Amino acid sequence: MRTAVVGSGLVHLALVVVLLIVRTSATMIVPGPDVVQVSLLDPSQMATITPVAPPQPKVEREPEKETVAPTEVTGVKLQPEKKKPQPKQPDKQPEPAPPQLPAPALPYATVGAAGLSGALATDTNFEFTYYLTLVRNKVASAWAPPAGLASGNAPQAVVYFRIQRDGTVSGARIETGSGVEFFDRSALRAVQLSDPLPPLPLGFSGGDLGVHFGFRYVAP
Repeated sequence: MRTAVVGSGLVHLALVVVLLIVRTSATMIVPGPDVVQVSLLDPSQMATITPVAPPQPKVEREPEKETVAPTEVTGVKLQPEKKKPQPKQPDKQPEPAPPQLPAPALPYATVGAAGLSGALATDTNFEFTYYLTLVRNKVASAWAPPAGLASGNAPQAVVYFRIQRDGTVSGARIETGSGVEFFDRSALRAVQLSDPLPPLPLGFSGGDLGVHFGFRYVAP
């Protein structure tokens, strides 16, 4: 048995030796650098070689602008400038006609201050002429010609007022102006200063009497 163990060991040893010998004899290839083939040129031929220009950068072209053509060949026609209308000259106002009394019960007559004429008309059919004469005289006596009236002018105005049963004057106002303000004011003041007037006649059945008093003045 000892002999068999020794023989087995020798066999194994022989195999190890054979493997070492085979491995040692194998060719080992060591990788090296890549081989580049270079062609050498004669220095005298260097001048004939044209250098290669570097590539030019690509320039992007701007898009062409679109030309806008007019849709109408004849173009736009300008309208002629309209003439501004001339301001209308104000028509001359006709001079106001003298104020007319509605069916005067007493026509114009010279009363009171020099140059003054007075007339009366009533709203209703008033038959008491004597009473209207009293009213005209009292109002005319309360009137005074205002300063500033030029000679040759003949202003006329009508003052309306109402006479109550006891003679009280109410609602006095300028009914028709003369165009001369201070003359109109003097006529209205004369009526106001004549308050109260004589009481209405007992035979008159109305509660009051509407009177239109006309003033006309001609400078002496």
